[in-house]
Amino acid sequence: MALSIETRDVPFDFPPAQGLNDKSMQLLSYRLRVFDLILRELGDPAGRHYVDLGAGPLIFAQRALRHGFAVTAVDARPPWTGAVYEGIAHVLADVRDFPLDGFDVIGIVGLLYHLRLDEQVDLLRRCEGRPTIIDTEVWCPELVDALGLGSTRVQPAATTLGYSGATLQETRDLWSSFGNPDSFWLDEPGILRVFEESGWRSATLMEPPYFSRFGRRRWYLLR
Repeated sequence: MALSIETRDVPFDFPPAQGLNDKSMQLLSYRLRVFDLILRELGDPAGRHYVDLGAGPLIFAQRALRHGFAVTAVDARPPWTGAVYEGIAHVLADVRDFPLDGFDVIGIVGLLYHLRLDEQVDLLRRCEGRPTIIDTEVWCPELVDALGLGSTRVQPAATTLGYSGATLQETRDLWSSFGNPDSFWLDEPGILRVFEESGWRSATLMEPPYFSRFGRRRWYLLR
């Protein structure tokens, strides 16, 4: 069965692309509003358990908690700020090995593109059957060139397992992959193909895509 692709227009404007920094409060505010929109589309959170994979500083985990989900935050590194949030269960674990049984909604926010392609496929297969929220970089060389937002860390025109995209050199800082020296960024046809081949039947693309300092980025909802 082919992947059914739908689009959902985001009802607010993204900040202008020029001069954006991917850690800016302006960009974070936009991402949180899109995340809120997706959570609302999932319906009543009562009795449902959300797991945030690669939770980092727990920003999105806190948001899910405010919406009414029971929340587990999983990261290979301790909470970045050292803060403990009542209502969030924090698990120190590598998401590549973490069992996903018992969770109703899965969040992969800012994580997928920090994995190797085989790890992305494995993770998406293990998520199948539960609504899964993804926010990820999308390799789009034309946009990178047009905006002048390229990076010497990104090596384009890579092909892995028959998928086209780019290879990113990881930095080992808090925002980077845990354990991987490099990771793979899929282009959008490749991402959609991975969704389908991982067993998913429906993907909602949040329109329009937005920008990080590397170029193009997008939210997806898999169901």
